Amino acid sequence: MDWKKELLDFYKTRKTYIKKHLNENIDFTDVYDPYILQKKDNPIMIVGEAPGANEVRLKEPFVGKAGENLSYLIEISGFERKKDFLITNAFPFRTFDENKNRTPKASELKTGAELLEKEIEIVKPKLILLLGNSAIKAFSYIPWAKEVKNLNKCGVYDVNGYKIGVCFHPSPLAFNRCDIRKSLEEFFKNLKTFI
Repeated sequence: MDWKKELLDFYKTRKTYIKKHLNENIDFTDVYDPYILQKKDNPIMIVGEAPGANEVRLKEPFVGKAGENLSYLIEISGFERKKDFLITNAFPFRTFDENKNRTPKASELKTGAELLEKEIEIVKPKLILLLGNSAIKAFSYIPWAKEVKNLNKCGVYDVNGYKIGVCFHPSPLAFNRCDIRKSLEEFFKNLKTFI
């Protein structure tokens, strides 16, 4: 089966899977990369935290201010967002409290990690970029990837045969710090050398 069709079919199962384990303060609106059919094989996988209110409204990951920052970083990488990257999240649905976005809890990230592992099996990415602490934490719950939480940010490592990039999340709060912005810019400018 074509991996793109398999991935889209898999995305349809995530809601049911998560509802078996969790359902408190989660918006189950499907949010996923709308350009899957345009992707090259073995795209670079970007893993963020979880969709926010903007992402739910547009049903697309990384479309708020963090998304603008990510688009800028992708632009300086020399790659194309629609073809070269598959953008996903550590937890696939919006988590909230009193209608405000919140960081996914450890239990949510553990469940998200199970789905992320399956997503990786389907996509077979040439490089996996973990952006921010939630992505790193979720990834560390995958049995073969426990060590990612000990890796230095803005580096690329071999983890169990996968190339894993670890860096900061391009959230406005982080991106407004000169040191973090510079680290992210350098990381994305050098992406082609990591592949």
